[in-house]
Amino acid sequence: MSYSRPQHGILAALAAVFIWALVPVGTRYFVLKVDPFLFNVIRFAASGSVAVPLFLRARPWRWPPPDRTLLMWCALLAVPGYNIPVALGARTVPAGQLGLIIATEPVFIVVLSLILNGQRIHRRLVAGSALALAGVALTSQGPVTAQGFGVFSSLQVLGGALSWSAYTVLAARLNQRYGSAGVTGAILVVGTVMLLAISFPKIHAAAMPDSTTVAVLAGMGIASSMLGFLLWNYAGARVPAERMGLMLYLIPIVCVLAGAGFLGESLTGYVAGGGVLTVFGVWMASRAPAALPRKPILS
Repeated sequence: MSYSRPQHGILAALAAVFIWALVPVGTRYFVLKVDPFLFNVIRFAASGSVAVPLFLRARPWRWPPPDRTLLMWCALLAVPGYNIPVALGARTVPAGQLGLIIATEPVFIVVLSLILNGQRIHRRLVAGSALALAGVALTSQGPVTAQGFGVFSSLQVLGGALSWSAYTVLAARLNQRYGSAGVTGAILVVGTVMLLAISFPKIHAAAMPDSTTVAVLAGMGIASSMLGFLLWNYAGARVPAERMGLMLYLIPIVCVLAGAGFLGESLTGYVAGGGVLTVFGVWMASRAPAALPRKPILS
């Protein structure tokens, strides 16, 4: 069977979405067996190493000083800023709820973009954001897991989602100037160094898992951090952005179903109702019309 250029793009985008949807499930599974800091170290030692050729090709040490500073902030937000709180929160937050909380990222991205561009925030965006956050709050009222109380952990994951969203907005200028592949490599390598510096002092020597687990975590890191991005960028050159954006709504749905199927998590009324609110709120917020620009905060 042969596929057209747009069909190849759709298949690539769907593959990226399913990879990203399964990451919260894998995170939840492994942080119950492996120290969360070690979990991230193994993943990013692998993905950061694979990204070195892209880093060398981008040559960020030759970028102008403002862009190097921006790279440092983006790397901090994208790698340790996102992955450390999410891994810590995943110890008590079920995988389905992880996916739903992370699904609020488009709301944060839209809000931060409007703020940085000095635009007014439309009331539809406010309403959608409120619904999405209400959905997160509702899912957090679900049954307490065996590992403890989940509200603080939900806030940790939400903080990670906010960190990733801030990175996405701030990295736009770098992507326009240096290309997504080079910027991805630079952020992964620099962010991995930061994550290792933060995580190593918190890891106990006896915490090292067996070689099979290390290999699986390394593969998980490469798949989520490199393969997913490459597939998504490949699709972006072949499929209109508005069609690709619709596929992102599959992530929380796949995540909830995968959590129930692979980890035996119960699909309670809280999770189902909160999931519907979250997805609908994100959809409403992301469809808010653009406002007339005011004086930009950042030039």
